[in-house]
Amino acid sequence: IDGPHHAVIGRVLDDVLAGKRSRVIITLPPGYTKTELAVVNFIAKGFALNPASRFIHATFSDDLARENSDKIKSLIELPEFADLATVTLKQDTKAKDRWKTDQGGGMLAKAAGGPITGFRAGYMDKTAFTGALVVDDPLKPDDAFSPTKRARVNQRATNTFRSRLAHDGVPILVIMQRLHSDDFVNHLLTGGTGEVW
Repeated sequence: IDGPHHAVIGRVLDDVLAGKRSRVIITLPPGYTKTELAVVNFIAKGFALNPASRFIHATFSDDLARENSDKIKSLIELPEFADLATVTLKQDTKAKDRWKTDQGGGMLAKAAGGPITGFRAGYMDKTAFTGALVVDDPLKPDDAFSPTKRARVNQRATNTFRSRLAHDGVPILVIMQRLHSDDFVNHLLTGGTGEVW
């Protein structure tokens, strides 16, 4: 089922892939296919454009991060995808949360509160799309009313997330439902990272 918001999100994501936007927030309630569009399909299209791209995907749980990563991997392995782009996955990687392409790209999918080490989103080439950090629902709805848990997620944006970018121009996408007046989106929009979103 196609809705008007799909066209808007598609245009914004195409702008990210074209290098016209680098800090993007998409907020919608559950059930509007924001994860399917802005995580699964966006990352797969990024690999189609540049098989050497490197992506980090963070969400509130390791299980969900692995599930989204596995969907991306499965999409890339479809014969129909091979008709559009030459992206092949290294066969020595069986992990769902960390895998590589034969072309030098890769994917790391972790819980937003967990360690994101030994891997960077994008790489130092500033002339082309090289990957992104994609944060999808970093806070569980049950944790939205905990000032401590909100503060922990907000602090990670300022510290850990940005330190995982190859350079400041690597895009960051935040996809989430609004959960609280002082949630992660509010933190970003009120200058918490010193960037324009």
